[in-house]
Amino acid sequence: MSLLASSRSGLSDSEIRVRLLKYGFNELPKGKRTTALFIFLSQFRNFLILLLSVAAGVSIFLREFVEAGAMLFIVLLSALLGFVQEFRAEKAMEALEKVSAPTARVIRDGREVKIAARELVPGDVILLEAGDIVPADSRIIEVSNLQIDEAALTGESLPSAKVTSQFKPSTSIADQENMAFMSTVVTYGKGKAVVTATGLNTEFGKIAASIQSTRETKTPLQVKFEQMARQIGMAVLVLVFFVFIGGSMKEGSSVSTMLIFALSLAVAAVPSALPAIVTISLAMGAKSLASKNMIVKKLPAAESLGAVTVICSDKTGTITKDEMTVTRLYHDGKVILVSGSGYEPTGQFTHEGKEFSPKSLELLLRTGLLCNNARLSSSDGLWKIAGDPTEGSLVVLARKAGLSREQLLEKSSLVQELPFDSERKAMSVIFRTKGTRETYAYVKGAPDLLLEKCDRFVSGGKVQRLTQKDRQRILEINNSFAEDALRVLGIAYRELPFLSQYATDSVEANLVFVGLAGMLDPPREEVARAIAECHDAGIKVMIITGDHAMTAKAVARQIGLFSEGDLVLTGEEIEKMSEYDLSKVIGHVRIIARALPIQKSKVVDALKRNGHVVAMTGDGVNDAPALKKADVGIAMGLTGTDVSKEVSKCVLADDNFATIVNAISEGRNIYDKVIKSTRYLLSCNIGEIVAVFLAILLRFPLPLTPLQILLMNLVTDGVPAMGLGVEPAEDEVMKRPPRSPREKPITAASLLLVLIFGLVMGFGTLFIFNLFLERGIDLARTSAFTTLVMFEMFAVLGSRSLMPFRKLNPFTNKWLLGGVTLSVLIQLSIVYWAPLQPVFDTVPLGLYEWTRILLVSSLGFLIMEAGKLFFNQSGNHGSAPSASV
Repeated sequence: MSLLASSRSGLSDSEIRVRLLKYGFNELPKGKRTTALFIFLSQFRNFLILLLSVAAGVSIFLREFVEAGAMLFIVLLSALLGFVQEFRAEKAMEALEKVSAPTARVIRDGREVKIAARELVPGDVILLEAGDIVPADSRIIEVSNLQIDEAALTGESLPSAKVTSQFKPSTSIADQENMAFMSTVVTYGKGKAVVTATGLNTEFGKIAASIQSTRETKTPLQVKFEQMARQIGMAVLVLVFFVFIGGSMKEGSSVSTMLIFALSLAVAAVPSALPAIVTISLAMGAKSLASKNMIVKKLPAAESLGAVTVICSDKTGTITKDEMTVTRLYHDGKVILVSGSGYEPTGQFTHEGKEFSPKSLELLLRTGLLCNNARLSSSDGLWKIAGDPTEGSLVVLARKAGLSREQLLEKSSLVQELPFDSERKAMSVIFRTKGTRETYAYVKGAPDLLLEKCDRFVSGGKVQRLTQKDRQRILEINNSFAEDALRVLGIAYRELPFLSQYATDSVEANLVFVGLAGMLDPPREEVARAIAECHDAGIKVMIITGDHAMTAKAVARQIGLFSEGDLVLTGEEIEKMSEYDLSKVIGHVRIIARALPIQKSKVVDALKRNGHVVAMTGDGVNDAPALKKADVGIAMGLTGTDVSKEVSKCVLADDNFATIVNAISEGRNIYDKVIKSTRYLLSCNIGEIVAVFLAILLRFPLPLTPLQILLMNLVTDGVPAMGLGVEPAEDEVMKRPPRSPREKPITAASLLLVLIFGLVMGFGTLFIFNLFLERGIDLARTSAFTTLVMFEMFAVLGSRSLMPFRKLNPFTNKWLLGGVTLSVLIQLSIVYWAPLQPVFDTVPLGLYEWTRILLVSSLGFLIMEAGKLFFNQSGNHGSAPSASV
C-alpha cells in the first residue's frame, strides 16, 4: 500500500480530489458512435455498386429511364439488405459500459461509504463480497474464502481463489491470485483490496482501448469483389474507347450515334444484376446459417466462413460442454469408471470392464453430496447446476447412483460448515443424525494435503490403519488421474464428539480417507466428428485457452486434434517470441494454453501473415480485440459477454464447435453460388461484347440495338442468374481444400473458360446475323438477339454445378427453371407480340431460323460441360471455375 501512498483507513477527501485530477474518472471514454446514416452510406463503398451507379447515370443520359430505374432499384436493394444486417454491428463501447460496475463500497477517512464506481481513484480501499462486480483493478489485502470468476478476462473456467501473498512481477494475469480485476465477479466469500488502476489503465480498459484501435478486417469476398469490380471497370473504359473509335471510323456512322451505342455497350458490360445476386445470395445464406444456430451480423461474413483455413477455438463451452463431470473414482483399492457426461444424472459405474454396484460407494457419494453447496435442477429436459461446477459434478455423481441430498437430510441435519479456503484447500461440513448424538464431519479437498490429515482409510469395507505404503499408493493413483488432466478431489470423514461448536483444527485431524474423485469438462460428443470433417476439408483447428496446457492437451487427444509433431505453446512463451519466430512455428501449433488477450491477437496476426483466413471464437472481454481482428470473429451466444458479441461478425447461438463446421460448409456453398452467377454473367457479357466488336471490326452493320443490349443485361441473363443463387450445395463441398486466400477474383483458368465461351458466343451470334443479313437487317438483328438469349439459357443450365449435368437432378432447382422459363417467355413476347416489335426492332422468326439458332446456341451448354471435364481431369477441384472466379 505504501507504493500507492494509502492506508487501511483509506484516503482523505483532499487526496481524492488531487488524484481525480491526476488519474481522471474510473470510466471508459465513449468512442465515436456509428450512426445509422453512416452504416447506410457505407454500403455504397462497394466498387461494383459505384460502377453500376455510373451505368445508371449513363442510362439517364441516354434517356433510357426504365433501364436506369431498374439499375438504381438494384443498387438500393443491395444497400438496404446490407444496412439491415449491419445496423447493430458497432456497439462495442456501449456493451463495455453495460458490464462496468456502477457502484462501489470503499473506506475513506476510516468510514465505509458507497460511491459511484467512476469516482474511484488509485489508493482507494474497497470492500468485496459475493455477488459484487469488481469496480477497478485492485491488490487484495484481506481475504475470507474470497473467490472471483475471471472467465470473462482470463478464460479460466473455474473461479480463482484469492490470497494476499506477493507474486513475481512477471506472473501472468491468470495466475495473479492476489489481484481483483475490473468487471470480474465475486462468487464466494469476501475481502478487502486497494485500487491499483482505474479506467483505461485497468486490464479491462486496455482491452477497450485495443478494440478502438483495432481496424476491422475486410472479408475475403469484399476484397475479391473490389478487385473484380476494378478489373471490370478498366475493361469497360477500354471497351468504350475502342468501340467508339472503331465505329466512328466506319463509313456512314455518325459520332453521336456511335457514342450512344458505345455507352449502351458500356452499360451492358457491367454485370448489373451481380450486386443484387451477391447480396441476395448472402442474405439467403445468412438465413440458412441462422437456422443452423450461426447468426451472421455482417452480411459478407456469411461467405467468409467458407474461406476459413484456420479455426482458433476456445476450449471451455465450445469444444467441451462447460459441465464438470466425474469420470473416475478410487475407493477401497479399486478404480471405478463413471459413464455419462455433463449434468444429466444418467450413467453407469464399471470396474475392469464389468458393471459395478454403487452401493459400496455410498460413503464416498454421501460425503461428496453433503460437503456441497451446489444444487441440481432440470427445466424442459435441460439439467443445470446452481453453484460451483466442481461441487455440481459431485451432486450429479450421487444422483447417478440414486442418491439425493433430500434423502440424506431426512435423517441428518447440518450443524456447522467450515468453508473452503486457499490455505488449507479443504471444506468440511458437520452433520448430526436426527434424534441421536451421532455427529460426523465430511471433508473434501486437495488430495495431497487431505491425506496428511488422515491416519486411517477404508479398505475391504472396514476402517484400517493408514500405512506409508498405503499413502504412496493413493498418491500414485492421484498422480495418474492428474496426468489424464482430471481435476482430483480427496474425500474423507470422521466421527466427532457431541459439541455445539467445532474448530477447524480439531475437525480436520485424524480423518478416515474414503477415496478420490476425478473430474473433467468433457468434450461435446459431436466435436470429434467435426474435427475429422475439418481435416477432410483442409482446415486447421487450434485451441486457444486460459486453462493449463495439460488439460487442453488431454481434451485435444480425445477429439483427435493432437498428434505427434504438434506443438503446445503457453501465452508466456508467445509473449517472449518475435513476430518472425512465431510465424515460423505457428503452422505446427495446435494448443495455446494460459493465453492472454494480447497474445490471442498476436496469434491471429501470425496466422494472417502466413496467408491464412482466420476464424476466432471467444466469449469474454479478453477475446474482443482478437475477435475484431480475425477475418471471421465468432462470439458465443449463450456464455458470451456483450462486448464479444458486438465486435464479432457472427454469433454462435448454441456455443457448439460442430455448428462452426456446419457454417463453414454453408459458407463454401454461398461462395460457390456467388461465383457460379459471376462466371455466368461475365461469360454472357463478353459474348455480347465480342459479337458487337467483331461486327465493327468486320464493318458489318451493328447486330444489336442499344435497347436489346440493355434488356439482355437486366432481364434475360439476370433472372436465371438469380436462380443459381439458390442452387443446393455440392456433395463434395467439405471434401476439397480451402481456396487460396491469395487467389484472384478471376483466375487464369476461369478467365480462359469465360473467354472461350464469350468468343464462341460472339462468333456464333455474328454467324447467325450474317446468315440472315441478306433477308433484311431486322430479321438478322432479331435472329442475333435471340441467339444471344438462347446462348444464355443453355449456359445457365451448364453452370449449375461442378459435376456433369447428367449427374444432376434437373428438377432440384425450381427457381432456376422458373427463371429460364420466364426469360424465354419474355423473348418470345418481344419477337412475336406486335406491340413490342417496334419497340425492340424485332420481326417474327420461323422454324428454319429457330433450328439454326438452337443448333448454334446449344454450343454454350457443350462448352460449360467440356470445361468441367477439363478442370476435373486436371485435379483442380479447389480452383475450378465455379469456386475460384
